[in-house]
Amino acid sequence: MLVLALGILAMGPTLLRSFEHVEAAETGRKAAQVYRAFEAELRELAISDLDYATWDDSEQFVHDRNQHFIDGNLVRQNFLGLHVDLIWIVDRDGNEIYSGFADRSGAPVQSPAPREYLQGLTRFLPPRNSMDFAPMNGLMATSRGLVAVSAQEIQRTDLTQPTGATMLFVRFIEASDIRRVSETSQLPVTITYLAGPNSARANLPGPVRAWLGTADLSQQTFAFPDNDRQITGYAVVRDSDGHPIALFSSQSDRDIFALGRRTTWMMLAAIVAMFIAFSAAVIWLILRLQRSFVTQDSVEQRYRNVAAQLPEAIVLLDGSTLEIIEANETALRALKCTRERVDRYRVQDIFPDLTGEILTAALGTRGERSIHQTRVRTADAGCADAEVAVSCIEIQGQTVLTLVAHDISHRRAAQEHERESRRKLSRLAQHDSLTGLPNRLFLNNKMPRVLQNIDAGDHLLALFYVDVDNFKNINDSLGHGPGDQLLQTIARRMRAAVSAHDVVARMGGDEFVVVAPLMLDLAAIDMLAHRLQIAVRAPIDVDGQTVAVTASLGIAVYPADGPDFKALQKHADIALYQAKEAGRDCHRFFSADMDLRVSEHVALEQSLRHAIGTSQIFMEYQPVVNLSTGLLSSLEALMRWRHPERGLIPPIQFIPVAEKSGLIAELGLQALTQVIAQIRAWLDRDVPIVPVAINVSPMQLERTDFAQVVSQLSAKHGVDPRWLRFEITESAMMNEPDKFIRILTALRALGSQVLIDDFGTGYSSLSYLNQLPLDTLKIDRAFIRDLGNPSSRTPLIHSVIDLAKKLRLKTVAEGVETPEQASLLREYGCDYAQGYLYGRPVGARQCRALLRELKRVRPLTETLMVRAIATADNASQTAVSRTDGRPLPRARARTAS
Repeated sequence: MLVLALGILAMGPTLLRSFEHVEAAETGRKAAQVYRAFEAELRELAISDLDYATWDDSEQFVHDRNQHFIDGNLVRQNFLGLHVDLIWIVDRDGNEIYSGFADRSGAPVQSPAPREYLQGLTRFLPPRNSMDFAPMNGLMATSRGLVAVSAQEIQRTDLTQPTGATMLFVRFIEASDIRRVSETSQLPVTITYLAGPNSARANLPGPVRAWLGTADLSQQTFAFPDNDRQITGYAVVRDSDGHPIALFSSQSDRDIFALGRRTTWMMLAAIVAMFIAFSAAVIWLILRLQRSFVTQDSVEQRYRNVAAQLPEAIVLLDGSTLEIIEANETALRALKCTRERVDRYRVQDIFPDLTGEILTAALGTRGERSIHQTRVRTADAGCADAEVAVSCIEIQGQTVLTLVAHDISHRRAAQEHERESRRKLSRLAQHDSLTGLPNRLFLNNKMPRVLQNIDAGDHLLALFYVDVDNFKNINDSLGHGPGDQLLQTIARRMRAAVSAHDVVARMGGDEFVVVAPLMLDLAAIDMLAHRLQIAVRAPIDVDGQTVAVTASLGIAVYPADGPDFKALQKHADIALYQAKEAGRDCHRFFSADMDLRVSEHVALEQSLRHAIGTSQIFMEYQPVVNLSTGLLSSLEALMRWRHPERGLIPPIQFIPVAEKSGLIAELGLQALTQVIAQIRAWLDRDVPIVPVAINVSPMQLERTDFAQVVSQLSAKHGVDPRWLRFEITESAMMNEPDKFIRILTALRALGSQVLIDDFGTGYSSLSYLNQLPLDTLKIDRAFIRDLGNPSSRTPLIHSVIDLAKKLRLKTVAEGVETPEQASLLREYGCDYAQGYLYGRPVGARQCRALLRELKRVRPLTETLMVRAIATADNASQTAVSRTDGRPLPRARARTAS
């Protein structure tokens, strides 16, 4: 580092001189750039002279001396445009044809030009009567300073008929020309004259004068530093004889020199800093090595002490001889020897099962560790199970094998205990804790192998999905403890009803699966289903009470009903669903059409989920008429669904799907919101409105505070709840009568009326009917359909109407389609009627037109209904559609039907 520093110190001036050379070259390049800009000015003068000399008009002027040529071309504007101060035209014999001088101060052109301006220009003329004419361009020094001259022979444009006359363009180099050169080169330019009365050669620096005194014409530029901050580049201008007549100079900052000086000093400073840092690092390293040597022995002793405390036996072997070279205290105690005598023993004396092949193989896998199960000798002369880790390492150029033995006898015992626990856990995981039967996990693991065995034989496999009917009622009435006892008894009975090779599993809750893998035919499967039903159906004693339950079964048969267990389970579940739909306490075999119905149900449910909350769900309104007056009494709001692809879907299809999937509550809320909003819209348009009845599902009443929802929506839209009526099925009242009485009472407190829909089709309790806060009973259309026929249920209609009158309730007959039915109902004392006789359900726009038409209080007739709808059609330019999508028939057609 010291030698390198001395070398850099010696090379500093050389490096600095190299930067100076670079600076001089760059300054010379700038000076050459100035000179090229000046040459460009001269070339422009020569080009202008050539343009005028090679011109038919100029050639003609030589012959006829016409004044027109002078007036048109040799005027002041042309002098200034060409940057020409003097134009001189001389014929072949040296006689002047024309001379003109244009002063740049603005004076007119002087012709002939002053004689003193023409002195010295004859050198640019060809010899008298010479036929060998060559253009001449050059510079000369005059009393006015530097002069640029261009001489061209005057001839025609096609270069024929040379005249021998010469046209000279002369420019006096003045300050404006120097500024133009500076602008062209984009450098500061000054000119120093070297000849004539204006010569300033003596003011130049000595090196510049010496350079000018050389006869080498190739040295066009020269750079000379004025001081540490400025440097000047010089470009010499020579006349046609090669004598220096002027000097262009351009001064610039010495940035390169400054950069070189900074770089040189920075390099020197960096070398000095590196030398200091290197010296400090060497000193620190020497001190660190000294401390390392001191502490190495203590570290080795510390590790030796640590190894002595370890319970593992640690042995080091020489890689070339496989002899023991080192061992810790545990290994020494097992060998019953001292550290000095350990080399007399072999490795097999402490690891009996560790062969030479294992050790040799370990030598070939340097840097990797191998684990071997073996025995290790203990201090009590016995042996214990051990796990020996063998690895090959390099210590100071010597190959050493390290053997570390871990006692694994305790781990072996723990592993055996873990395997036993895992077997127990596996059994617990695959069996039901309540009944002891296999569970779903057991079936998922075992069924693939069972199905493979069935494929190899001629038997059928039947999968029974068993569900205890109405088991929830048992839990709700007796409690979960007796319910669990009931499930245990059913499990034992089902296990006893099947063969030993059949599997009975509990899937969860009250659902069981029976797998019968060796069934001969469908008849045998049917017999087994009956045995299972009989086993479940027998009375069961639970806590001193006799309980009788039934079961529904769904059956899928392999391979006809599915290729794997998952498909069989799915199809058996579908068949179970069909058994429950059939009334429970029965069994059903799976068929393909069941899957189709389920798929259709799922598709319809998914489409309905997307439709809820959109304009696909809308309301239509059907009039309810007072039978005694014929006046419109109220409207019933009926929900419709227009699917974007399937079109209008009847309520009989999507309402059951909504009820089973729980979507009916959301649909009901949307219907309530639309009806209240529609009433508000009618009120805003001054439409004479009547009460509107809305159907409410039991689920909607159970899951929400329905009365509170009605109150909030009514207040939000500014609609009085007395314009609302709510229709509830009588079966909904039977589940929790007390709860529903509270809800209905709250609705009536708001001013709304409550109607029992489809009365007579359910299981009504007359005692509760007397307690319910009701206003109207609606007689189901099933009683009205055959009204007037000898076999009709006219006495039942009489009874319902009489019952309603005794309870001070109004009655509404649904499905009235003929005048005869209306007449009989009026005779029986029925209050209101609705049906196709009075009008089909229509949209809100047609209903608004109907309400406006009824503003003049008069009975609702079919003609009036058709006219109101036709008025709405003409106003909206849209066709009113029925439920099935066909146009509403005319009054005459409906009367005929």
